[in-house]
Amino acid sequence: MSEFYRLPRWMLIAMVMLIAVSVIFQTRVISYNFRRLNIGWAINVENVMECVILMILFIFAALLAQVQYALYGDFFITSDYYNARQIVFLSLAILGAITAVGTELIRPFFAIGGSSILLPMVEEIAGPIYPFLFLLGIVFFLIRSIHICMIRRHEINTQISTVSIKETIDTLPTGLLFYKDDGDILLCNGQMESLVRMMTGKALRNGINFQNILEKGELFDGCVQEELGGQKVFRLIDSSVWSFYTHNILIGHRNFILLTADDVTERWDAMTELNAQNQVLERRARELRNTIENLQAICEAEEIARSKGRVHDILGQRISLLLRALRDNYQPDKTLLTDFVHNLPDALRKDQSPSPAHRLEILKETFKGMDVVVDIRGDLPDDDEVADAFAKITVECVTNAVRHGYASRVLFHFFQNDCWRMTVTDNGIPPSGPIREGGGIDEMRRRIAKLNGTVELHAIPRFSIQIFVPKEDVQK
Repeated sequence: MSEFYRLPRWMLIAMVMLIAVSVIFQTRVISYNFRRLNIGWAINVENVMECVILMILFIFAALLAQVQYALYGDFFITSDYYNARQIVFLSLAILGAITAVGTELIRPFFAIGGSSILLPMVEEIAGPIYPFLFLLGIVFFLIRSIHICMIRRHEINTQISTVSIKETIDTLPTGLLFYKDDGDILLCNGQMESLVRMMTGKALRNGINFQNILEKGELFDGCVQEELGGQKVFRLIDSSVWSFYTHNILIGHRNFILLTADDVTERWDAMTELNAQNQVLERRARELRNTIENLQAICEAEEIARSKGRVHDILGQRISLLLRALRDNYQPDKTLLTDFVHNLPDALRKDQSPSPAHRLEILKETFKGMDVVVDIRGDLPDDDEVADAFAKITVECVTNAVRHGYASRVLFHFFQNDCWRMTVTDNGIPPSGPIREGGGIDEMRRRIAKLNGTVELHAIPRFSIQIFVPKEDVQK
């Protein structure tokens, strides 16, 4: 170290400052190293090697301090710490070689080369240029420590560790709780902690106790136990709905329990809305069933009302004439009275049943009250028998479309060319398989067969009925 006494004082101070900065960064390297995951013996050896490098920097500082002390005392001291310098270099050489083999990196050999500057033999061989080699070694370790700090920081930010795992599960929307079979908690994420506080009003202390609360339903104010799809769920004060599942995890001979909480609010809202819609549909279905079952009674009631009205009108006319004659002291003619008596049954028998067109109007008005549209396009056939058959078939078609296909709109087309035709379509649920003909369709075929017509059923693209009645056969 005698060559250092020839250097200017500012250069020695600069070296001391470089060593101080190197010590700071090397200490940071050691801190980062021990924060890494311990995934092998090579990592442990590398950590020890970094500690030895820190000792090397302290020896650099000790040698410079010796020179500085001698300069301030105005006397000359030769280099010292021979044994320490050799032992530290030998330790670094061994650890560096082991680290290079274990990590399959060449970096540790560079550290061995940089530390060789401390060897007394190198100092003797270098002679006057040794201070510059000394400065070069300090700069090397400074740059190396900065470089290793950057590498280690990136590794820590990207590695999977217990801290990173906790941070990750805290961001999950699902609640997670790991605990031992005696209830001691191992891991609980933020979502589960929040749920426990809302459901119990206090912090989570024991996993088994919380599980017992879930099973018994002893919840905090505002939380309600519900049922969703046959499964127990919990509706919280913030209107969210959660379901809890327990999983047993066997690790070695120990049993651990994982309790998960899933947010089923959307499913709950959907099921609630669906139940409300089902209730409306069931109510409408009951009304439709009652309407269909009472359709004949409704038609009969309509006909009875019309008959009553006609009886009222006819009898009223005749009674009015008789009363007027009596008021005027006019003796009614015996012939007129006889005509009233004998013609009354014939007058009452007229228009006993509604016409085909009126039957269709009754049908439209009846189902209109049930939000079922009966759309009739075209005119009924001119032939009364065919028109009556088409009108009765129309009633049967609407009944089947609403009862079996849940239709809300039934469309009828009446037209004619070489024959009378009738087509029926609806917006109901199409058949899922082959069409099975029942009593309604058999009755249609029977009615049309009397007129020498045909009935065709089609399921693609939608269910439809087509009826053809030849004009010639009917007219004959």
